[in-house]
Amino acid sequence: MSLLLEILVKGGFLLDALGVIGLGMVGMAAVRLANRYRSWGGSLIASGALMLLLGRIWVIAAEQLLTPDTGRMMGETWITIFSIVPMALLTMGLAGIVWGLWGHEQWLREER
Repeated sequence: MSLLLEILVKGGFLLDALGVIGLGMVGMAAVRLANRYRSWGGSLIASGALMLLLGRIWVIAAEQLLTPDTGRMMGETWITIFSIVPMALLTMGLAGIVWGLWGHEQWLREER
């Protein structure tokens, strides 16, 4: 197997790249929705997509940044915090997107 194919398939790089691109597109669509219809749901979707994007980038970067030497310097408490923050960002981001979709749907019902 070639080195590039091994990096893309086994390393998950392709899925990570597509996920980050998809989250960016969701965020841009939500900003457009918020601007066009003045919907608070669109703003919430955009902020949720941003939190998901930051959480995903954190997870990807943590593998590179948290080496054993860095872990020993940070201490056990900071390593725990360093691993909890991306999960909190991912959870709040998903909740923001779902709540924003619900809010935009409620706003559309009120307008009709």
